[in-house]
Amino acid sequence: MSKPRSVRRRLRLRPARAFTYSVLVLGALIAIFPFLWMILTSLKTYGEYALREPWPKALTLFPYRDLPPTEDVVVELHPVEEGAWGGAPRSAQPLLEGRITIERVSAPVAEQLARKGESPPLEVFVLAADVEEDIEGYDTFYFTVGSRVIQQETVRVQLGEGWKAPYYINAPDMERWGPQLIIVDNDPNHFVIRKTWRPTVMLIFNYIKSWYEADFARYTWNSVRLTFISVTGVVVFSTLAAYAFARMRFPGRNAIFTVFLATLMLPEVVTLIPNYAIVIQLDRFFENVLHIENAWLNNWTALTIPFMASTFSIFLLRQFFAQIPDELYDAALIDGCGHLRFLLQVVLPLSKAPLMSVIVLNGIWSWNAFLWPLIVTSDETWRPITVGLSKFTMEAAAEVHLMMAGAALTIIPILILYFFTQKQFTEGIATTGLKG
Repeated sequence: MSKPRSVRRRLRLRPARAFTYSVLVLGALIAIFPFLWMILTSLKTYGEYALREPWPKALTLFPYRDLPPTEDVVVELHPVEEGAWGGAPRSAQPLLEGRITIERVSAPVAEQLARKGESPPLEVFVLAADVEEDIEGYDTFYFTVGSRVIQQETVRVQLGEGWKAPYYINAPDMERWGPQLIIVDNDPNHFVIRKTWRPTVMLIFNYIKSWYEADFARYTWNSVRLTFISVTGVVVFSTLAAYAFARMRFPGRNAIFTVFLATLMLPEVVTLIPNYAIVIQLDRFFENVLHIENAWLNNWTALTIPFMASTFSIFLLRQFFAQIPDELYDAALIDGCGHLRFLLQVVLPLSKAPLMSVIVLNGIWSWNAFLWPLIVTSDETWRPITVGLSKFTMEAAAEVHLMMAGAALTIIPILILYFFTQKQFTEGIATTGLKG
């Protein structure tokens, strides 16, 4: 007895369907691999990245095993002998020094010390300085291990800034493994240092360090402001232009729209120099005629206004606006509506999906902008967070582990935005190919 035709057809489709699913799964794994590499690298020390370690020790319990508890140590300070701290700042007076002992270290530090023929206990030298000439206490502190000369192994600590740690025997990437040293009382009569282990801080050490070293708070605020201004401008101008192309009749409409779409074929690099030349001339005009300095260069205007006319956004909205039935406009016209009122009260409420797509796409483009902001800005006043990542590129080498931590921080707002707008974004993109 032969099988029904529908059963035979399903059996023939199974190999093809299995192959399709396999290709999709493989593509998904390839696409997610760079993201996983970024996260893993952001948790590594500089040494682990340099040695191409596949898995960061921060994701294991190995570094935190049997750590000692928090301990407050009263440090006895003595006047510094002349020449003992050759690299100390001359303006820091008075200079006093003390010593604390580190009885135990974490496993990565122990391994590092063993390779150099060292082992705990370690003697940490503390230099307490007063650079503000007050009498309340010391305001600057230096820690070093194995050397009494202030060089690269020294960490400068301001009271109240939280935790720091000394570098261990020329191993600067091991400072994260602690113990962390916190100045809890800087009174000259009872100088107190707290030794503590903080595994959670050790885990996200690179994120904390990148946030403060690159001044990410400033750059993040700049990116938020620039993205908000750019997206607001794009929504306003794209909505008006798209409505004109979709609903209004004027001579040469189709020809103008065709030429307008042709600009999508121009690479961004091609328009970079013309845009920059225009911005320079505008800046000179504002300075010479209106006597306003830096009206464009190194300001939010050059970073946002040139991108408020988005060809793709206008095309996307125009495709959707063209689908709205003419009967709705006729009914609105009878009620006394003009084009602007019809756009605001009828068209836009029906166009939430494409509008959300415009917001998400332009938000991502504005947030990720790097080359243009780097060209038209000269200081940190308006530079976005993407430019802030370049601070981790040094002359000697790039601090990739900190750069990846900073990059992970930059994508968090985009992920949150997409998470809340995923449905509307997908629906809006689906309308792009519909015939108007």
